[in-house]
Amino acid sequence: MRLKTLVMMALIGAVLIGVGAANAADTKEDWITTLNVKLALLNKLGTDSMHVDVDSNAGAVTLKGTVDKRETRELAETIATSVAGVSSVKNDVLLEASVANPNKTGVAAGEAEAELKDAILATKIRLALVDRMGTDGFRIGTEVADGVVTLGFNREFAAARRQEADKIVKGVAGVIKVVSVDTK
Repeated sequence: MRLKTLVMMALIGAVLIGVGAANAADTKEDWITTLNVKLALLNKLGTDSMHVDVDSNAGAVTLKGTVDKRETRELAETIATSVAGVSSVKNDVLLEASVANPNKTGVAAGEAEAELKDAILATKIRLALVDRMGTDGFRIGTEVADGVVTLGFNREFAAARRQEADKIVKGVAGVIKVVSVDTK
């Protein structure tokens, strides 16, 4: 019962955050875009996106706030870009570590190591997709952040092939989670 109450409170909070962001929008279209982006972030990232604020102006979306994980910051931009009505995304989301630690050198060194690990995993994923799916493997966008993989599919990409790609990527050592988005 406690878990159910906690989940309901989180959802109510998410709605209130979305309403507050929507009130800042200038037009009905901006309001709808803001809410659609916030909903997409919540659907794909869950509670990790609770501290990401969304503002829209004529299709240009700005993301602000602080997050604990680098993958949340990077995925937020990718997910926002995939939402209908979004023409551009400015990602002003900050990592909590960089806000809490003004020593940028230590943060940058940790980020460089994480980027290298991501590049290695991204290469393994790309090889697996091309090996198992042939030329379709080249048509799938891939982004990696701390073991979280975003697969970007053209809207016409067949559902069965999407599922196959998802299964292939989940089988690559080091993959923690797979998120699929439509690309424009």
